[in-house]
Order: sequence, then C-alpha cells, then structure tokens
Amino acid sequence: MANSNPNKATRFKKGEGGRKKGSRNKLTKVYLKLLDAAIEERGSEALDKIIDTRPDVFLKLVGQLVPKDLDVRHSGDVTVNIVDYQDDDK
Repeated sequence: MANSNPNKATRFKKGEGGRKKGSRNKLTKVYLKLLDAAIEERGSEALDKIIDTRPDVFLKLVGQLVPKDLDVRHSGDVTVNIVDYQDDDK
C-alpha cells in the first residue's frame, strides 16, 4: 500500500518542479488537435444530430464549456436590473 504521507523532504515545494500552471500534457494536445479537426469537418452536422437524438448529451457538453468560476472586478457605480421572465399566464 502506498504511503499516504510521503516524506516532506521528497515532495515538490510550492512553485518548484512539476508542470507549469495551465500547461497541457502531450495526450491532451493530441486530443485537442483531433477534436478540432473533427469539428472542422463535421461540427454542425454532428451537433444537429446530437441535439435531435441526445439533448441530454448536448446540454452536458454546453455545461462543461461554461466557466466554473468567474472573477469580476469593477470600480465605480454599478446598476443592477432584476428582470422576472416568468410567464404571466400561469
């Protein structure tokens, strides 16, 4: 069984070693190139087919493309308008 608490002297220290933040490994680069080629070749057709046959898969894909965190900084005045889009007929 692997040691769950390795010796601190053998661990990478913050900012030392390992891959740089945001860097991609070779497999990821290859995958993204293949994905790009597939989208260029059959992108809109494939999306139409997925939307028609598997809307759950399409929505999952869209959800994965939305940023998980968004850091917004603003200085100055901010105006917030709240709009209720509920159907008034209900």
